[in-house]
Amino acid sequence: MRIDVVSLLLLSAGWATAHAVSQNIPATAPRPSHPAITSITVAELDDGVAVEVAFTARVQAEVTAIEHPDRLVFDFPGCELTHPSQRLAVNRGAVIAVRAAIFSAAPPVARIVIDLKSALDHEETYTGNNLVIKIKLKSSSFKSTEDHPTPAADIHAANTPPVAPSKGQGQRADQMPPKPGASHSLGGSSAATARPTAYTLLAKARALTLSDLESLEAQAETGDPESQTTMALAYHAGTLLKLDDAKALRLLQHAANRGFLAAEEAMGIFYQSGFGMPPDKAQAISWYTKAAQHGSRDAATNLALMYSTGDGIAKDSTRAATWFLHSAEAGDATAQLNLAALYHRGEGVPQDDAQAAIWLTRAAEQGFVPAMLELGTWNLRPEHGSKVDAAISWFKKAADLGDASAQSTLGDIYVDQELGRVDFSQAVDWYRKAADQGHSGGEFGLGTRYLMGEGVPQDLTEARRWLTPAANQGHPYAQILLAKMFQAGEGGSVDTTAAEKYYELAAVRGFAPAQYQLGLLLSADRGNGAGLVSAYKWLVLAQDSVKESAAAAQELRKSLAPEQITQAEHEIDEWRAAHPRRDSTH
Repeated sequence: MRIDVVSLLLLSAGWATAHAVSQNIPATAPRPSHPAITSITVAELDDGVAVEVAFTARVQAEVTAIEHPDRLVFDFPGCELTHPSQRLAVNRGAVIAVRAAIFSAAPPVARIVIDLKSALDHEETYTGNNLVIKIKLKSSSFKSTEDHPTPAADIHAANTPPVAPSKGQGQRADQMPPKPGASHSLGGSSAATARPTAYTLLAKARALTLSDLESLEAQAETGDPESQTTMALAYHAGTLLKLDDAKALRLLQHAANRGFLAAEEAMGIFYQSGFGMPPDKAQAISWYTKAAQHGSRDAATNLALMYSTGDGIAKDSTRAATWFLHSAEAGDATAQLNLAALYHRGEGVPQDDAQAAIWLTRAAEQGFVPAMLELGTWNLRPEHGSKVDAAISWFKKAADLGDASAQSTLGDIYVDQELGRVDFSQAVDWYRKAADQGHSGGEFGLGTRYLMGEGVPQDLTEARRWLTPAANQGHPYAQILLAKMFQAGEGGSVDTTAAEKYYELAAVRGFAPAQYQLGLLLSADRGNGAGLVSAYKWLVLAQDSVKESAAAAQELRKSLAPEQITQAEHEIDEWRAAHPRRDSTH
């Protein structure tokens, strides 16, 4: 939820939109629909097992190896399951079973777990939209690539600042940030502060082994608050102990009543999110306030976020700004970013873009990817001096950390004639990096370069290959280009059915060029009465933005019966009522 709240603050300001600057792509283009896992199959190999996961659109896996018991966990952010939770028994060598379920509904995260008798090596290969996971039966000393195993449940993003990806792997919104003192540590107290936080103790709880539990439990029974808090978070994480948020809450209460900072933070988290009981925002405010007054910058930031969004309480921008400033001055990057947003909008503080830039820079200098992206966008704006080289620098820093949106934006910059940095070769390199992560902007940019022969030899087959996943993720410009290619037989055979499908996907979102093209396509079949009604509807809807559409609509109207015109006008009225007028390119 903290990541979501940050987005709300910035998006409502109108200054944290998508970082698209080329091909006249509107920064507020419609969000893509969620990809989904459509099937999971298991096949035996001579030396192991192959698990094939089919998606509607390619999704990059986040992989964790967990011990006690051994298992491989594959998380797919932004992905849904088309079928309910399932378990496939395998029982080949050390491979026991494959399980699939939704780990998080909002934002969606699909999870696949491969249960093992012992640690095994694996390989991942993407073929189109499908992921093939090959498990080698020979045992190895394979270990997790992360500091700690991923828990079955976790303190949610309401209490976790967004964290810069590491080594190209994006961190899920419900994962904890790196430990304080790490190169991109953004949560918890500063490295110089000895007191543990809820986040550091949750990391400790994740790393517990069975041999640790007995002594930890004994210490907790003596009333040691740190041990009680660690035990509570072990019950919350459910890594070794049975998930039990009610028991966790009881242990936290004991520690928090003694003024233990990490327990106070966790109490705020539990009450805000409703772990172990219904959410209680007033109690969350109370505990966050206590922790913030005791020096917790995480609690101060969470408190500010609740005031800034009116999360269960009256919205209060002045209090939000006060607590954001408290946490920002202590070095919390999430607070710095949100404080910048408040200064930009003049909410709770005087409007001051100079102060906004200062706090935005401080957050970005910590390696905080969302702030890097905002600062890059900020520097591109004419009102801020159009500092293109500074923007490129910040986007490159985020891109080098593996952020696909930054990589795609760099591609956009290097093909934008107005920005004066045209370099199609560099654009292709950055687009490809983003496309390889399944980013629709990168796929669209790379497909367009192949279509135009810019930075690469013109290759219509490759253009169609890359535009397809972008279109399937809801990219309207990819949809219209792909539809035109199907219609003309470019890069493959003519397929008017596919062309109509992709035109319609963009048209129903209000994308006027697609509405116009769909109207022309449907009007070509004069024997299809229903199709002509739809054609007239789309041509009329497009005519305010596409000047040729009005003439086409009037010409088609001459061949329609009165009842067809009445039906089309009824559908037009319904459409307009359901889609309030906005920029026609959206």
